[in-house]
Amino acid sequence: MEIRCPRCGRDFVRRVQQKGLAEIVAGAACLYPFMCQLCAHRFRAFHRGGRHTGQSVDQRRYERLSVNFPVTFLMDAGQGNGTTLDISMEGCAFKSGTPPPAGTILAILLQAPSLERPLAVEAAVVRSVRSMYIGAEFLRLRPEEQYRLTQFTAGMLTDRRIKNDAASQ
Repeated sequence: MEIRCPRCGRDFVRRVQQKGLAEIVAGAACLYPFMCQLCAHRFRAFHRGGRHTGQSVDQRRYERLSVNFPVTFLMDAGQGNGTTLDISMEGCAFKSGTPPPAGTILAILLQAPSLERPLAVEAAVVRSVRSMYIGAEFLRLRPEEQYRLTQFTAGMLTDRRIKNDAASQ
């Protein structure tokens, strides 16, 4: 059974962690929380067979999508460049020879080859730094950039689904 977002109608949804007693009780009846990966709507849906899978639910709200394209980041201390490794609706991870420290506020330009111009994130905060690997959370995007990010993510999710469907045939 395909689960669709009741707000946008798309089927790019992800099961998320249960919050509160009501969702835990609902889980006993196979009614689980989901979140749309495109419009961020959180909802509950019947999902038979999900109850005793033994798998823990990833606590991230959005799925990370593997990518490989240039990134430029700007901060008070200057500018840096690197390679974007994954992206989601909430943030990205990238590799750079000049990693900014955790807590740094950045402006980010994501230079995906499928986009006509770089995707501009007005403000992001560095949440983690491990060696040359940086995890950044998007704090502010202009509405048109948020729309472009949604379209980019939808395209990547669609492409991945097509490849997975072709591989399973």
